[in-house]
Amino acid sequence: MLIAPTRAEMVMAEPQPARARAAKPAALAIITASVGASLALVGLDLRQAIVLTIFTLEMVGIILYWELKLAFATAGVMLLFLTGSLNPEHFAKFAYVDVLLFLLCMMIVVKFLEDRGFFELMIHYLTAKVRSAYLLLIVLMFMTAILSSLVGVITAALFMVPIMLRLTLRYHVNSTPFIFMIVFAANVGSGATPVGSPVGVMFALKVGLTFSEFLRWSAPISFLALGVIVAYCFAVFSRDLRELNERIKVVGPGLRGEVALSRREVLECAALMGAVILMIGTHRMVENLLALEEGTALIVAGMVGAAAVLFIERRRLRDVVEAGVDWYTLLFFAFLFASVGALENAGVDELLSHGVFELCGGDMLQLLMLLGWACGFLSAFLDNVLVAAFFISVIRKLELAGVNVYPLWWSVLFAATYFGNATVIASTANIVAVSMLESRKAGRITFAEWVKYGLTVSVITLAVALVLLCAQAPSA
Repeated sequence: MLIAPTRAEMVMAEPQPARARAAKPAALAIITASVGASLALVGLDLRQAIVLTIFTLEMVGIILYWELKLAFATAGVMLLFLTGSLNPEHFAKFAYVDVLLFLLCMMIVVKFLEDRGFFELMIHYLTAKVRSAYLLLIVLMFMTAILSSLVGVITAALFMVPIMLRLTLRYHVNSTPFIFMIVFAANVGSGATPVGSPVGVMFALKVGLTFSEFLRWSAPISFLALGVIVAYCFAVFSRDLRELNERIKVVGPGLRGEVALSRREVLECAALMGAVILMIGTHRMVENLLALEEGTALIVAGMVGAAAVLFIERRRLRDVVEAGVDWYTLLFFAFLFASVGALENAGVDELLSHGVFELCGGDMLQLLMLLGWACGFLSAFLDNVLVAAFFISVIRKLELAGVNVYPLWWSVLFAATYFGNATVIASTANIVAVSMLESRKAGRITFAEWVKYGLTVSVITLAVALVLLCAQAPSA
């Protein structure tokens, strides 16, 4: 059945006015030139100035021309190579090949489950039990947050976004608002435990925050923030929710012959999904038990799932790999990660750390707010793991100066994870979700559209988190 384009899709399909088309190149040139000139005036060395100027060109280009994001990311890395700011060895180091391999394997698993109709079956049972769109979205958002906290934000997005897409496509409603809801829930939920995101893992390993400390300090605030997100989304997406609610009541949960899975196929899909989630959730335990390097068991979990799929689908291996893996998105990730890594390689992280340290006084409230908001807004445009690493070094310096830094760890943690919702490039899960939306022809989200909702969510949730943290800071 043909699905009529949504209002958002029709608006995005309209040609841009000539004035807007002309303004973008001018803005790109002016911003890049201004940053380059400013860097020369503040006394940065030539290498750092070159890297920051190229990075600015790349990021501004991606923001202004989101549909050309891969072209700008490729051009940025090319310029970094040509100027000697990046070499093949550093590219391999900073491209996070381990993350890309994990994503590749999980894409194969998700495509298999989707093709088998497993997600459609899950939606059938959910809508059969929960006949209200409002209650259904609450269930799905809390499921996403819990899954994100246990197995990681990327895995949660990889499993929950296809479920949401099956729901919206079945009932012929605009998918975009519901993708926002799932991703917002995934990012906030990832901060509840140390295994929910790479930032949490970093704080557990580098700072020494324990699982029980996360449950005491982070989990309650994360799920309270999720409640705030639910209320916000229900308010701004009220029309889409009403439309979905009406469609569910009219159409009902029946499968209508769309998918017919045998009992064996259902058990096969459930076992595959359950086993992969279990292996991901216990990967740290396995690594400690077998004395494996950090992240090894996580990659193996994805590879076990992908290998199982390839054996099951052995008669069409090439089709599975070509159709299941989003090579466009993986390539974009590689170039984006390498570009951010070039900043670290040039020593820009040390400059930022020193600058923030100079601005900080000894007042706990000022420190907590300054570090939180500075980390948050930087995380919106840079890799939040790198930003968190910057601020860990800043807090270490404050600790040496005799400051009680315990509340500051949580301030930076909340900022780095919650501002993952601010822009489409702030979190890997965001890009994964957008690529799934586009690859399934279910809609498109521009950079500006994401910021319209994501930045508001980030500011509100971080404000709530910091207020609650301040209230507890004296007893920390």
